[in-house]
Amino acid sequence: MFILPFIFFSLLTYFLYKRQEGVTVAVYLSALYAITALCAAVTILCGFLGEETGILFDNSNAEFGFLPTLFYCALLAASIWPFTRFNTTKIRATELVCPWALDALGVLLIILSLINLYLVADSTLDILDGNFAELRQSVYDGEESAAQIKAMSIPGMYYIFPLNIITIFALPLAFYNITRHRCTWWFNGLLLFASLAKPIAAVQTADRTEIAFFGIMTMFTLVMFWREITLRTKITLGIIAAPIVAAMAIYVSAVTSDRFEKTYAGPAASAMQYIGQGYINFCYIWEHANSDYISTEREFPLYNRIFTGIVSDGDRRNVRSAEHGFFISVFPSFIGDILLDLTLPGLILWLLVYIVICNRFIPDTEDPDRPIYAADYLIVFMLGIIPAFGIFYYRFFSFQSTIMIMCIIAASFFSRYTFSFNAQEGEDTAD
Repeated sequence: MFILPFIFFSLLTYFLYKRQEGVTVAVYLSALYAITALCAAVTILCGFLGEETGILFDNSNAEFGFLPTLFYCALLAASIWPFTRFNTTKIRATELVCPWALDALGVLLIILSLINLYLVADSTLDILDGNFAELRQSVYDGEESAAQIKAMSIPGMYYIFPLNIITIFALPLAFYNITRHRCTWWFNGLLLFASLAKPIAAVQTADRTEIAFFGIMTMFTLVMFWREITLRTKITLGIIAAPIVAAMAIYVSAVTSDRFEKTYAGPAASAMQYIGQGYINFCYIWEHANSDYISTEREFPLYNRIFTGIVSDGDRRNVRSAEHGFFISVFPSFIGDILLDLTLPGLILWLLVYIVICNRFIPDTEDPDRPIYAADYLIVFMLGIIPAFGIFYYRFFSFQSTIMIMCIIAASFFSRYTFSFNAQEGEDTAD
């Protein structure tokens, strides 16, 4: 049964590729799940299951039933399907009614990235020269990172530092500018630098996931814009990206080696487990989660923080782990997280709402009467984060994520319209 997801998503990827006549965001999303499904199958076949790297099943109790496998494939396919509306092979032109809105967003992202750089600069080299396993264990023990400690010494900075989560949107913003020949080269260069803020901060906690997130969403961005990038630009970007990619690969390898060299299967197997555990942990949660406990702090983080005081942090994670009888901070794919929080009926309802939102806001490129706006790339990127990085977990679990979503919606709205102020009538009008 555990081979079925790989077969299903491989066939779905091929079907979408043929149907959309090229590599589109839907094809890319399906291919991601085919890759993770393959890694899951290899992990199971090679006996790499175990508790040391976040997989809930061990080699003695693994069960991969028909129903969890069916729901895993069907629900993920349903989350991917709305992105077939945005066929990047069909886009010919886009509209940008109000450029200042996107430029203002870009300036905000650059400022956040510079703050991020200031906070991590003092400690990064020392961390890279240290022991990643010990550093990661200190994170699990609840210790603050060096950057967080520095931020606490500056009034208000401790609350600004986590907002670097929004800097990932510098990617589609920069590539839109590049492909449409907007803004100066140095501004777009600063945007590309800004997109690296979260991976740079990840060094503070010996984290690999932010590097994976950046890589996944960079590929998502390239798929959206690839056909519009000139060959000269591709070569230039490739030269710039090469040392960055090499540095990230070295860092991830070093962290993996330090953290997992003493495990029974070794670093190579842990990497396979890391990528493939989504399906495996989803099946475990399906079988073992306690349906008596429903928690919404990850689905409505800002609401819960303001009105209930419940925050999705380490203490809350430990409480919920005790309720369910297993450690919940694992990678069960994003639908596994929602299943754990809301149970199966809640997951289905949540997914239906997500699909409705996608069908409402993802533009249909087949419709000749539907204009494609610059802001549509931001919206598709934002909605695409859920299934793209969802190969690991549900990304928008923190209240900072809600703030990020609000910022992107605001920038998207104001970039679509021009506003004039009639002093005589005292009214605002939007064109």
